[in-house]
Formats: sequence, C-alpha cells, structure tokens
Amino acid sequence: MVNILIFSKVALENGRGGEISYIELALGLKKYFNVSIMDTNVLLGKELLTKEVIQKKLNGVKKIGRIYFATLKILNRVITIPYPWEIIKLYKKIKKYDIIYTSLGNIKINILLIFFSLINRRKKFIIRYNKPLSSEKCLSLYNIKIILSILLFSIFKRNFYHHTLSKHVKKYLDKFYNPNNVIHIVHGIDLSKFKDDAFTLKLNDILNFIYIGYLDDIHKGVNVLIDAINQFLKENKNLKVFFEICGMGPLESKIRALESKYPEFIKFHGYVSNELIPEYYKKGDVYMFTSRVEPFPRAIMEALGAGLLVICSKTIGSIELLKKNEFAFFIRSLTSEAIKEKIYEIYDLWVKNPEKFRYLQEKAKEYVIEFHSFNVELKSFKNLIDEISK
Repeated sequence: MVNILIFSKVALENGRGGEISYIELALGLKKYFNVSIMDTNVLLGKELLTKEVIQKKLNGVKKIGRIYFATLKILNRVITIPYPWEIIKLYKKIKKYDIIYTSLGNIKINILLIFFSLINRRKKFIIRYNKPLSSEKCLSLYNIKIILSILLFSIFKRNFYHHTLSKHVKKYLDKFYNPNNVIHIVHGIDLSKFKDDAFTLKLNDILNFIYIGYLDDIHKGVNVLIDAINQFLKENKNLKVFFEICGMGPLESKIRALESKYPEFIKFHGYVSNELIPEYYKKGDVYMFTSRVEPFPRAIMEALGAGLLVICSKTIGSIELLKKNEFAFFIRSLTSEAIKEKIYEIYDLWVKNPEKFRYLQEKAKEYVIEFHSFNVELKSFKNLIDEISK
C-alpha cells in the first residue's frame, strides 16, 4: 500500500482553511492508503484549534510529530528558521513515505524538499498552490519568494507534481512545468455538515446577511463592508434586514462600534469555532464576500452548501467558482456604494419575488453538491495518487 505524508508547514493549531483541508484530506485518503500527518510549531496568530480538537478531527490518522523552527524578529519582520537537528529529523521522517503532500509556502522548506528529492529519487512530492501567486507590490518579499520557489521547482522538477485549486493558476504554472505534472483539483466541502434542514432554519420574515471570516481590510476588504452596512442602515431603518458578523481580526472594535450603533440590526458573534460555522450559515440568506485577493474561496462553497446567495467581489477564485450563476451577485468594484447597491437589489428580489429568491437558494445548494463536494475532491486525489505511484 502507498505511504503518504501530509506535511503542513505551519502548526495545525492555526485552524485556518488550509490546515482544516489538510486534516480533511488525510482523513479521506486513509480509506485507501497509509496516511500520516505532520506539522511545524509555526503559529501565525491566535491558536484556533486545541490539540484535543485536532486529534478528534484526525479520527485515527497518525500524527507523527512536528518540525520546530526558531522565531526571530528583525526590523519588525518575523523570520522562522528550522533548527539544524530538525532538518535531519525531517529527512528521516520523509524517507519513510512514498508521496509527500505539502504547500508552496516557506521557501526554506522548499529548498530542503528539493535537496531531499535529489538524495532519494524515488520519492514523489505534490506541492499545493493555495495562496495568491503575487501581491500588489511587485517587488515585495512575498513576490520574490514565490518567484524563487517556482523557478527552483522548474529546475529541479523530476519528482515534483503541482496541485492548483484554480484553472488560472494552472494556466500560469504550465509555462514553467510540464503541464501533465500540474493538476487542477478544486477544494470540496463536507456536505454532511449542511444537511437538508438548512432551509427550515431560515427566517421568512427577515432577510439575514452574514459575513464569516478574518476581520481585516488589506486582504478581506472588511472595512469597505462595514462602511456599506453603515450607509445602508443609516438610510433604511424600516426594512426587514439583519446582519451577522463572525470572526476575529484588527477590525473587531470597529464592528463592535457599529453593533452598538444599530443593535436591532447587527449581531457580532466574534470568533466562531470551525465546528459551529455551518450552524451560522444555515440561518443566513445571503453571504457577503468582499476579499481583495482569493485564489479559491472555501467560505463561498460553505455558504452555497447552506443555500445562501452571495454578494461577491471579483477575485480570480470567485469569478472561476461563480461566473454565469444567477445566485452570485458580483459587485462592480470593491466600494461601499457598490456593495450597498447589491444589498438593495437582493432585498428587492426577496420582497417582490420570494419564489425566485428561494429557487436561487436551492440552485446554489445543488451547484455545490454536484461540483464541489468533498467526495469529488477525494476521488480526484485518489486517481492522482494511483497514477503517480505506478
């Protein structure tokens, strides 16, 4: 049987979409292969998953330890470097497996993986691209690291396969790698969390808008969303609407201030654990997605799974996922005025044509069941591993 190691380059305790997807993939592949998982001690912020919750989620998947990094702060920048003895430990772990699955991030680990592939030519590596390939600043350190990693993998490419969540990213990477080694497999969601009771939990007399995610403006555009909600409620205090916001981040205080200003229209729940998120989606009618950059938005798929319409900013991932679908309401630009226009448009549809509104919600759920269930993702991964392990 094929032995697979799933290696998260940050601590699973971070509990973001990337870490959750590693755990879900490990659990799914365990049905067909010998699967283990490993991470590092690198925390990117607040610990969102406890060790107990992680073990429960892994449900028997073996966690074989972690690689420890030293953390240095230089000129307000955090730098992580693996301890020398941890490099040896990483190699000893990796050489026991046939296939290693990890992500593109952390150029230091990428260099180590390339070195390990030269030492042991029979190992196969699958690199996942789940972050944007560039930032707005052309000469940013982020861009330089991404470009260097891609160039390195294009030189030492014999044992490497590249997993993209986006067709756009695949098209770009095909220029650097053998297109047959660049595999497009989209994320899927566990639809058992979004049972058919979702529609029974929605209120018929109030239109419920919801945002779930990190509360910053640089990546998620939340400051623009806050301004849009503020303007909308300032102009309309007699409409049957309610806004729920879940998450944590630098804009928490601004959201709390808005909640205090309009307590009858806004509820800020703060951080919500991953297990409870589906329950919040089920109560909602419309999901508000305002990200500036997003390669493939898992949150949108979860919202669709609960039968929500989507007000949506235009990112590579959201366009690829939602284009030509009536249940997606794209905003013309990421401005508070444009978001407000879509809130009005959806409210008008809900009031004047409730049958069509419910029809679009049902179509949203059907769409994600057909194309973006975890079973579809798992089948694609099994086929990939069967192919490259021949």
